Amino acid sequence: MRRRFLVPYLMGQRRDGLARVAQLDTAPWQVLALPSRSETKIADKGAQMASMGEVYAGLAEQVRRAVQAGEQPVSISGDCISTLGMLAGLQQAGCEPQRILWLDAHGDFHTWGTTQTQYLGGMPLAMLVGRQDRRQNSRDAIAALRRAVGVRPYPERRVLLSDARDLDPGEDVALRASDIVCCGFGEIEGHLRPEESLYVHFDTDVMDAAELAALKYHVGHGPSYAETAALFRRLARYPIAAVSVSAWHGDRDAGDKTALACLELLHLLLPGS
Repeated sequence: MRRRFLVPYLMGQRRDGLARVAQLDTAPWQVLALPSRSETKIADKGAQMASMGEVYAGLAEQVRRAVQAGEQPVSISGDCISTLGMLAGLQQAGCEPQRILWLDAHGDFHTWGTTQTQYLGGMPLAMLVGRQDRRQNSRDAIAALRRAVGVRPYPERRVLLSDARDLDPGEDVALRASDIVCCGFGEIEGHLRPEESLYVHFDTDVMDAAELAALKYHVGHGPSYAETAALFRRLARYPIAAVSVSAWHGDRDAGDKTALACLELLHLLLPGS
């Protein structure tokens, strides 16, 4: 059995358009939207993090309940920071995965010490593995977010990142100095073991698919849709504990083409869903 969650938020900001997935898919989806978190624009970073803490703590609770009921959790959300909630729920259920496969065109490994944009969406993998970080003399807001969500830092050596072809200065140095394993699409299975439980995080922008115009932050020279589909067919043979998806631009998705393509990829990764 699977439990599917739609989390209609981007950096703590409400994005109700994501709920359209529930109308497009033949499988049932549960929409996790908090009445107290309805802002569509939050300018202050601290307020954004407070909103994300509440949203993803709620996701963690739902994931915990699903896992304890013997169900496989799957989520689609507006950003990669939702992985904190997914991992927290797995941990709280006593089912921390033995490996995380993070599929992304970017490294998501910035901290306040390396970011030039202060964009929180460039930091989730660093957050997930517990990178310590402070903005000047202020409190450690990243650690506070992890506490709010209820997630423990995940060991770097058990993270497999692919393909991260677009790294910023400073971020590239931090990744090389970390214990995270980085590899290309064709090398992924060489780093996986068939007996290890696997949490797959799929940022849809890992694909270089010009036909899917609603993908966020497009980066050229990456795996195609067909290559991603072939990978997902092979990954379906592994013991997958959970899957999370960082979504596309719903407001730019003419004819729902990108949404339907990404849902088809999910069905390849999780056959029988």
